[in-house]
Amino acid sequence: MKKIIQEGELITVGRMQKDPFIMAMEEKTAWKKELKQKIRSYLFARQQPLIYRKNGQMVAEYQDGTIQSI
Repeated sequence: MKKIIQEGELITVGRMQKDPFIMAMEEKTAWKKELKQKIRSYLFARQQPLIYRKNGQMVAEYQDGTIQSI
């Protein structure tokens, strides 16, 4: 598989153990699930809401589980 972004153009910051371009489908699914949890934890640790689209509406989810339409 040809890489869309050449390695020389990438900024090497973060904790990636393996290139997503060469991950197996099971690895990619687990990586995406773990990434979602890390984002949620990061935002909540800084007292920030998680903003996303739900049923066509933008919502803010807070650490206490409150979901507010924005």
